[in-house]
Order: sequence, then C-alpha cells, then structure tokens
Amino acid sequence: MAGLRKILLVEDNPELQKLYKLYLSEHGFEVTTASDGEEGLEAAKANKPDLIFLDVMMPKKDGFEVLKILRHDANYGCTKAKIVILSNLGDTNKVSPEVQKDMDGYVMKAEIVLSDLLEIIKSLE
Repeated sequence: MAGLRKILLVEDNPELQKLYKLYLSEHGFEVTTASDGEEGLEAAKANKPDLIFLDVMMPKKDGFEVLKILRHDANYGCTKAKIVILSNLGDTNKVSPEVQKDMDGYVMKAEIVLSDLLEIIKSLE
C-alpha cells in the first residue's frame, strides 16, 4: 500500500472518525480528519491527500457537493486523488451517473468492518 499513504477522512460522526483514524494510523497511513464538508475542502487543499474517504450526509456541505468540487476545481489539488464515498444511503443505483463517474468507490458504512478499509485501499492502488 505504498501509493496511497496520505488519507483524508471526512466524517461527521466523531466515534467513527476516531475509530477509522486510529485503525488507519496503526497501519502506517498519515490520516487527516475533517468533520464537515467545508472542513473537508480546507483539509484537502492544505494536505493534498492521495485518498479521501468522504461521508455523504454532513453539515455545511454534503459529500456529493464536496466530491464535485474536489474533482472539478484544480485549486484544491485533488482532481487525481482517489475518492471513496462512505454512506448509509442505499446502493449506488440511486446515485446519479455524474456522481458515479466522479467517485472511485462507494461503501455502505453499516456493512463495513475495519479490515475492509485496507482492502479498499489495496484495490485502488
């Protein structure tokens, strides 16, 4: 997992954020966190992550809005970053084709176990 070392985790649930950050950090990743969409954009611009785990339902800006900005605004330096949506919304068939084109993965938070995070990262390298 050499290629995706810098991770930005944008998650408004403090318990999940802490759990994911601890787990990923213990596996050698440099993890930055943000608790809402606006913080996520600021952190992305400041840190230029290789991979972004992005929650959908968040305050200030939702994940789909943040995804669009990160993919299409070169000022954030993340147009080539891998972006995986974290959601408890239904399957990806309910996600617009435009959004599907911009994301690199879609994970149901209710179905994920921590070790899945490493498998997701490995599959994106």
